[in-house]
Amino acid sequence: MILNKYLLLSGLSLAAAISVFGAGKWYQASIPRVSYTQVTAVSAEDFVSCMGKVERTGSSNVSAERAGMASSVTVAPGDRVSAGQTLGQVTMLPAGSSQQDAVEAYAAFLDGQTPQVQLETRERGSPIDGTVTSVAIEQDGYVRAGQTAVVVSSGNGLQLRLTVGESQIADLRVGQRAEITGVGFRDSVYTGVITEIADEATQTLSGTTQETVVEVLASVEDPGDDIKPGFSVKARIVTQEKENVLIAPYETVGADADGSEYVFVYRDGRAVRADVETGEEYDSGFEIVSGIREGDILLCEPERLSDGARVLLAERKEAA
Repeated sequence: MILNKYLLLSGLSLAAAISVFGAGKWYQASIPRVSYTQVTAVSAEDFVSCMGKVERTGSSNVSAERAGMASSVTVAPGDRVSAGQTLGQVTMLPAGSSQQDAVEAYAAFLDGQTPQVQLETRERGSPIDGTVTSVAIEQDGYVRAGQTAVVVSSGNGLQLRLTVGESQIADLRVGQRAEITGVGFRDSVYTGVITEIADEATQTLSGTTQETVVEVLASVEDPGDDIKPGFSVKARIVTQEKENVLIAPYETVGADADGSEYVFVYRDGRAVRADVETGEEYDSGFEIVSGIREGDILLCEPERLSDGARVLLAERKEAA
């Protein structure tokens, strides 16, 4: 009888232990596992990305002050020209013509008919002695107002002629450095410096959308044999550099309905809310001006978390 009693008590104890162990495992499984990143102070850059073409130094561009049609083009890339030599003729629309006027006039021009608007044909001459490095128009082609039609160069070095949107031009200054890449020299990355920013903006047509842009010239430092005049390029122009910036990845920053921003910091196994003030935006995330410090562990997907909730750390995400 006593033996049965001990057996019964041992069985109950084992069952209780199993129950506690199972409950513990269930409780642990119920705690969410959250990806995280650790805040470090880094050097950060603001930059403007833009596209353009490689050309020789000492270049002068010839353009049409008004929209029209190229009635003739008499030069090709590589031709040597003298100052004043005719490069072509542009038949221009009157000042103030609408886009519809341009479409109708161009259609009549191609059909050999007389357009309803008064046209003016002007010869375009070379401003300098040099070599034609770019011809952006063709016979009977449409010419946009301010479009660079022909580029003539007198030097042997290389520079970039870049197109920058009006929303970004205020950030650019002469002397800012640029990182230069292109599909024609994909194994090389060159550096350069802004040397000139145009005094006037022009309008360019991209599909059916008209965009206001400003031309920017930049040098190419120590160009190799793989970068050539006429190549398309992408320039990454650094506009501002900061040291010791705390960056929070975008997936760690949440916002309340009133726009207040916050993160969740991992402390002693719990998610602790911290209200933050953000500054600049970078490729890798927001600059955090206040609310966290270097070394803090930030939890991802803050919208899933609540202040004080228990969490387990999952995979660490490295800052980009």
